[in-house]
Amino acid sequence: MSHMPPSPITETSTAASRTLAAAIKHVMNRTPLYVAPSATVGEAAQQMTAAGVSYALVSADPPGIITDRDLRGRVLAVGRGPQTPVAQIMSRPLKTIDSDRPIYTALLVMVEEGIHHLAVVEEGAIVGLVSDAHLMRQQSHSPIYLQSKVESLAQSELLAEYGAEITDTVEALLLGNLGVSQIGQIVSSLNDMLAKRLLRLAEAELGPPPTPYAWIVFGSEGRLEQALLTDQDNALIYAEESEAARAYFGKLAQKVIDGLIRAGFPPCPGGYMATNWRHPLAAWEAIFAAWVRKPEPQALLEASIFFDFRPVHGELSLEPLEMILVSAQHEPLFRRLMLQNALEFHPPLNFFKRVRCDGDGMVDIKKGGVAPIVGLARATSLAAGSLERSTLERLAISAESGTISQEGADRLAETLEFLLRLRLRQQLAAARAGQTPSNKVAWDELSALERRNLRAAFVTIEQMQNGISSAFR
Repeated sequence: MSHMPPSPITETSTAASRTLAAAIKHVMNRTPLYVAPSATVGEAAQQMTAAGVSYALVSADPPGIITDRDLRGRVLAVGRGPQTPVAQIMSRPLKTIDSDRPIYTALLVMVEEGIHHLAVVEEGAIVGLVSDAHLMRQQSHSPIYLQSKVESLAQSELLAEYGAEITDTVEALLLGNLGVSQIGQIVSSLNDMLAKRLLRLAEAELGPPPTPYAWIVFGSEGRLEQALLTDQDNALIYAEESEAARAYFGKLAQKVIDGLIRAGFPPCPGGYMATNWRHPLAAWEAIFAAWVRKPEPQALLEASIFFDFRPVHGELSLEPLEMILVSAQHEPLFRRLMLQNALEFHPPLNFFKRVRCDGDGMVDIKKGGVAPIVGLARATSLAAGSLERSTLERLAISAESGTISQEGADRLAETLEFLLRLRLRQQLAAARAGQTPSNKVAWDELSALERRNLRAAFVTIEQMQNGISSAFR
């Protein structure tokens, strides 16, 4: 392992980097408006109007916040008057972010939490505030803008532009020199929000669910690694079997799947969608247990898909399924076959370690590079009893547990970031040219540096596959 090739080099955009990588303290409002908790909402509204802001911090212990949205939703919409004390409608605890964190972290927190303001702190004290509107002014095609559109979604006809807007957002984030893993987190959070909104709209139309349920996603979405929209990978788990539950969740799944298709998510060619995969929890437990205890080829295929699952919406606890994942570390046959499954994806190298193209001069980055790393990370982290979903987190856990070397984990993480970034740039170029993005790149269109780095990436993966295979044997 000590003679690995140099790490692939990623290109940067210095000017854009200063926009998203800059510390949040450089763009925050350093003089946030404060009101007392005893103030009335009428007084607070007057002060907010005079200051030209859409919020006021409440100097309570702990501090709170009141916003224009609160005045509309918690005062006017429910018939409260202007004499209502601010303390009765404020939100707290206040979400905060350290002043030295980069702007993109604030974007991610806002998207994940579904909030519009963050208090900026230094050594525990509030020193400023940043709002979604402020960040939107800092960056065109902000994910905050798309978040607002999804939140206000009232009918499925408004979904048609989602895919194009995700592409614009991803391109802006990439030009801002965000890591592809960070872009994946933001995009996956936006996709989660869309799924939640569609599920709530379906619930409003169908009525309350007859039993608690969970909507789950897997694949790149489950690993928080999705950038541009790809095939759907989702399923539905509900608490108790009944005729009413089967009918209700069948309709709910169809409505959400149809909405996602209109938003630009193609149906999964393998049928791994909630319209086909919806069962009571007890049935899912039996399915998961069978995959682990009887790892036949089809079971291994489905385990490699579903074991990346992540709940997106619903109140049903999925702890029983997570415990089955933990138990997989005690099933040596399953562990060995999962690793063997991951090793079946070979980097496209010939005997002389030169990159081998297909008949059209293309190189499949996913099949030859991304898939082997994802598979190795999944197999080694399951062997460590980990419940992590992100490939980078799985590599870190594998290194900590000793199922993979620290050097090897670092190399694979660097290689994955390079491959994903190269693929994403090619996909964005294809989208802008009106072509269907793919997982392949044209070898002749790569620069000399990109070719060297791509070859180095494939050699790293092959060496790691050989090393991990020998260690597990």
